[in-house]
Amino acid sequence: MWVAVVGVLCVGSEGLAAGWNGYASLGAGITLDHLSNFRTKGPALHGYLGVEMPQGLSVGLLAEISETWGQQFPDAMRSGQLERAQLDYRAVGIEARLRFFKDKPITPWVGARLSKSWGSTFTPDDVGTWMRENIDTTSMAFRVGIDGWFSQRWGVSVSTGFQFCDVKLTANTLQQCAKLMQSVIAGPVARF
Repeated sequence: MWVAVVGVLCVGSEGLAAGWNGYASLGAGITLDHLSNFRTKGPALHGYLGVEMPQGLSVGLLAEISETWGQQFPDAMRSGQLERAQLDYRAVGIEARLRFFKDKPITPWVGARLSKSWGSTFTPDDVGTWMRENIDTTSMAFRVGIDGWFSQRWGVSVSTGFQFCDVKLTANTLQQCAKLMQSVIAGPVARF
C-alpha cells in the first residue's frame, strides 16, 4: 500500500495511468470436438472485457456459449432410431492475456481462462441408452490469438482456444470431463 502511495505522489496519477488500456471484444465462431467419438461441432459466441497493464498483461471477464451437434448413433430404447450427440456449454469466468508488440498494428497474444461452466450433454451410455444431463463444473482453456488494428481504437481479433472440462460425462456415478474441445473465434475488438 505504501509503495502505491509513494508512486502516486512521485509520478502523479496521470503518469501512473499512462500505458493502461481497456479491451473489449465480441466474437463468433465454431467449437470443434476432434478427439471424442461424438465428433460434435457447432456455433460459439465469445465476449471479453479486460484491463491491460503497460507491460502487455491484461486480465478480464469473459463469457462464452456454444451449442454443438455431432455424430448419429442408434437409440437402443427406440428400435435403432438414430439420435445426434450434443455437447453444449455456457462459461463465465476470468481470463488473463499477454500481448506482444503492443505498439504494432499486429499484436499476437496468449491467454489462460478459469471459469464456471454449465454443460448439457445428450449422449448414449455403454448399452446405447440416450441420456440428457445438465452438469456444472470448473473449466479451463488456453487461448492464442492475434489482433489486427485499423486505428488506435478499433481492430479485428482472431483466436483459437483449447478447452478442458467445459462438458462432463457421467458414467455410472463416475464423472469425467469430455475430451479437449477447440474453439475458433473471430470478431471486432476495441481498445479504450
